[in-house]
Amino acid sequence: MRSLLAELGKRADANARAELEAYERELPEYRLRAGDPRSRAETLDYAVWFRRHTVELVSENRRLSDEDLSFIGDIGRKRAEDGFSTGAAQRVLALHATLMLREINEVAEGDDLAELLQFTAWFGEQGARGSGRYLDGYLAAQRLRFSVRKRLHDLVDLLLAGDLSAPGLARDLGVCLHEHCTAVVLRFPGPPPGRAEVTDDLVEAVFKLHPVPIAWRRPDELLVLLPACPARDTPPDDTLPVVRDIAETVEARCRVGVATGPASRLSETVAMACRVAEAAPVQRIPEALPGIGDVFVELGVMRVPEVDRWLRDVARQLANGPDLVKTLDGYYRNDMNRLRAAVTLHIHPRTLDYRLRRVREVTGIDPASTKGIRILTAAVARLLAGAWD
Repeated sequence: MRSLLAELGKRADANARAELEAYERELPEYRLRAGDPRSRAETLDYAVWFRRHTVELVSENRRLSDEDLSFIGDIGRKRAEDGFSTGAAQRVLALHATLMLREINEVAEGDDLAELLQFTAWFGEQGARGSGRYLDGYLAAQRLRFSVRKRLHDLVDLLLAGDLSAPGLARDLGVCLHEHCTAVVLRFPGPPPGRAEVTDDLVEAVFKLHPVPIAWRRPDELLVLLPACPARDTPPDDTLPVVRDIAETVEARCRVGVATGPASRLSETVAMACRVAEAAPVQRIPEALPGIGDVFVELGVMRVPEVDRWLRDVARQLANGPDLVKTLDGYYRNDMNRLRAAVTLHIHPRTLDYRLRRVREVTGIDPASTKGIRILTAAVARLLAGAWD
């Protein structure tokens, strides 16, 4: 064991320099700091210290002390203060572990099996403790340095990228992650809901009500990730109340799109929710959560300009009558049940019948026919989405 440890001790300085070069080669944050001699020297000193101290501890069969862990935590804290992203902090740990194991294997010879296993066992256990303390220090500094809104934005980015550091940041924020989730995209047409500081307050206000991943991805787009049941492709029943709370907090008309899928394919699920939101109706407070099954016709229409123009001409004819768009929307939302539709629209069933006759007169299409359902539901949906404003 002494020969293995002695050789690692001799190579500590060279291996530390190689590690720093690997950081600068593979991590943009380190490349930016490469021109700062003091910062580079501090990083190199830490890399040398860790290798020499590891040799010392393994030779004496000792664990990392509380003082050691405190020092490692201070390094993590400093990385946060230097502006390192959460993803970069995680990648540093992964790259460090990879390089350390490679160094051990390069020194070990064929007859060093027992010593090699002892060393790697120590590194596996103590490396986990040191990495945990490093991230604790990093996240503690982030709590002081960044707003909840910024940390939630980072969390959403990490989740979409499938970054392994996402669970640590989620725990620090008090957010529970799930294997299956519903992505809710809220699009706000027109002017953005408010200035940057206002939208920050909105996110934090919503987060106090519902501690879930939530972030503005664009000035007009809010993304929320909610838990879902793996056995269902539709959002859980408690999703709509959460979305309504968010819409009431933002106080702006919006389009809502939802999609459900496994966390391992989150980026695909969010992309689908974004597409649904493109075709969803504009609402002040959402009455329903449109999914792909609700807007697939409209999505197809949107991608064929000639069809979209033809449908717009049909929709324009609905202006030649009293509340025909609102009437058709209520009629179809109630599965063409006259009595339920009349109650929803607050009109007499005979008034509903008159308006449906008026639709036939101005468009030449019977709203209750198969053709009418196919054409008029798409036309009304595009109108309510503000497609031709």
